[in-house]
Amino acid sequence: MPWTLHLALRQLFPPGRRFPAFAGVSILGVGLGVASLLVVQTVMNGFGEEHRLRIRESFGDVVAVGSGAIERPEALALALAADPAVRSAEPYAEGPALARSGDFSSVAFVRGVRPSDPDLPARRYVADGSLDELDDGRVALGRGLARQLRVGVGDRIEVWAPAMAERAERGRAPLPVELEVCALLRTGFTEVDDRAALVPLRRFRELWGMGERAHGLTLRLRDASGPAAEAVAARLEATQPGVRFRPWTAIKRDFLEAIRFEKTMLFFLMFIITLVASFSIGSSLFSAVIRRSREIGVLAALGASPASVASVFAIQGLLIGGLGTLLGFSLTWGILAGREAILAAINALFGDGDLVGQVYQFGFVPLHYEPWDFVLAAAFTLLTTTAAGLAPALWAARRRPTDAMRDA
Repeated sequence: MPWTLHLALRQLFPPGRRFPAFAGVSILGVGLGVASLLVVQTVMNGFGEEHRLRIRESFGDVVAVGSGAIERPEALALALAADPAVRSAEPYAEGPALARSGDFSSVAFVRGVRPSDPDLPARRYVADGSLDELDDGRVALGRGLARQLRVGVGDRIEVWAPAMAERAERGRAPLPVELEVCALLRTGFTEVDDRAALVPLRRFRELWGMGERAHGLTLRLRDASGPAAEAVAARLEATQPGVRFRPWTAIKRDFLEAIRFEKTMLFFLMFIITLVASFSIGSSLFSAVIRRSREIGVLAALGASPASVASVFAIQGLLIGGLGTLLGFSLTWGILAGREAILAAINALFGDGDLVGQVYQFGFVPLHYEPWDFVLAAAFTLLTTTAAGLAPALWAARRRPTDAMRDA
């Protein structure tokens, strides 16, 4: 072991002391800064990724819409599915309706789909019942909407479509449609769970008086990455006049950009916290240099070069940064593992209801680990703590042995 490393370890962790205060507090400060940075980045990454996933599941990789309802959606679907980049193309229709069960009612966002569609994302979120039973007399509801209506699988609800009001204006008595609940969906995305109602496309057309038309088509691509979806949308729009193709990256773009901006701003705030911890390390090491003036003078008198003297204190800053980074990684894992309990405590102390659900539309705290975030946090921490130790180290290296011995 090099003598500079050995001496740095003995100064940082003096033998005979169970808890070296300077090393312990410095490492803890760095660890908390690293954990704060990584927790924020991982959670914000999770919100961004979950919103991207929900957008793709709800709207498709590319959405095809017209200036009005599409007149021949099945023919257009066959033409689009023939494209080598398109895995499937399915017509859809959607609109608001009033759902009622007994004394309880709520506004539902009804979507007409093909129950036989193998790519129907709702199949992955069935919490109760089965989508295989979805037919003209049945409906699948989001878990939150079912809770508002106080219904479960097997219960019946009444649905009032806007087209019924039009029939009432013509003097015909509008009657609600009674549907049996065949499945409950729980996606964890409150915007969907609290509003979604799925019915067969044929039944939707009948209730809304659409004939054979559809509001649009949902396209699933073989390569659903952002650039690929944008390229396919631009190419298809050039070949299909009168139809507009929107890639999933263009849907709710402002909201996704707001999340990205918030993540960037929080990164800089956590960056400042870690920087403050590094300044504290530098201040403590300056004090250590002053206390060890005699020791520095002895080292120089014995022939230690200025670079060797400087490396003793620079290594201490590096060790604090390295151990603090490892502690920060451990704290990050522990905090994220108990995130639901922490969120419940925060809601109980400061919130009025579910803060995550109200702001980000999720019933849970999503996570997405980016290896680059951990590499960047570790590199930044090691750099700042080493720099914090380097300043007092350079000051110690410039001292003459006689000055160091006299000032001791």
